[in-house]
Amino acid sequence: MRDLSPREKALTQFPAMYVTLVSVVQAIALEVLVARVVEVRPPAELTLASVTVWLEVVLLGLTIFYVWVSYTLLVTLAQWVLRAFDFAAAFAVGVLQFVAIGWLGPDTVAPFCVMIVIGFGSGAWISHSNTGAAAARPENAAVTGSLPRWRLTVLLAAVGVLGVVGAIAAESSLPLVVGALAASAVLVIAALREWFGWWNRVVRL
Repeated sequence: MRDLSPREKALTQFPAMYVTLVSVVQAIALEVLVARVVEVRPPAELTLASVTVWLEVVLLGLTIFYVWVSYTLLVTLAQWVLRAFDFAAAFAVGVLQFVAIGWLGPDTVAPFCVMIVIGFGSGAWISHSNTGAAAARPENAAVTGSLPRWRLTVLLAAVGVLGVVGAIAAESSLPLVVGALAASAVLVIAALREWFGWWNRVVRL
């Protein structure tokens, strides 16, 4: 049995290593989110303020799940040579999530929405970069050929745009903020459907 070349080692060992890294970061983010919800104690009364906070919680929860799903499905089915960008992106996403969680609450809607703009704007770029790196390898052609790269990028970028709407409306129109957050959650769910649809097409489930 011949020894693997450094490139072959990077390609074969990268998926498990990267999924582990992303899983740890997202598990910490989920733990921090739960602790923050306990600290903030969103009111149970059905008011615009309480709905806003709970939508923030839902959006953050969906974001954590989305990050884990997108990374896991991609690196499970496609391989590319590890870049410094890949490691940096995994940690950068976690940092942005932690900052957004810190702004969770009824009195910090504007900063929270600003973090949505930054997080999903950079997320669209990171997603497009990762899927592009995978699609660039001819060996992945059968897998990445049906990958909806541009639809995913547009969906994430659209959430960032809605974050701008929420940040602008935070001080003047809470109903508009609620609408922007609800629409953002729907777009993240749509992006998840794209990932699972791609997975099902590739593995023939």
